Amino acid sequence: MDRKRLKFILLGAGILLSMGFLLVVGVNRPGGFAYYLTVGEFLGQPDRAGDGFRINGKVDPGSIERMPTGEDVTFLVTDGNQSLPVAYHGIIPDTFVDGAEVVVEGSLEDDGVFHAHTLLAKCPSKYESADDGNEMAPALEAAVVD
Repeated sequence: MDRKRLKFILLGAGILLSMGFLLVVGVNRPGGFAYYLTVGEFLGQPDRAGDGFRINGKVDPGSIERMPTGEDVTFLVTDGNQSLPVAYHGIIPDTFVDGAEVVVEGSLEDDGVFHAHTLLAKCPSKYESADDGNEMAPALEAAVVD
């Protein structure tokens, strides 16, 4: 085997080993493969201990309580059938409002409150259906310059 071919094989093996290492590390880290659960799915699990749960739901209207610190908030997340109290400390997204779709990541503590270390709020759609059925009408009207 000549030198050029050996270098190519070693380089290819190094790339494959690096990709395998990154895959293993990504899968094994906490929350690496955590998928979204609804509130009902989460509450229906017999073992809810541990960290890294991701729960998807909507903010129950009227349940948001912001603390004076500006970085603490408590609220209820619901799937329409069941609700779960959530406490979060950190930067609160601007899109976090009553009825917003959210994803919280964290753990359920002994007090029955889900303590989230990540709060993601979905942006409301800018292209909601207009009465005439033209979904792009509001965006197009705003884009027209007189």
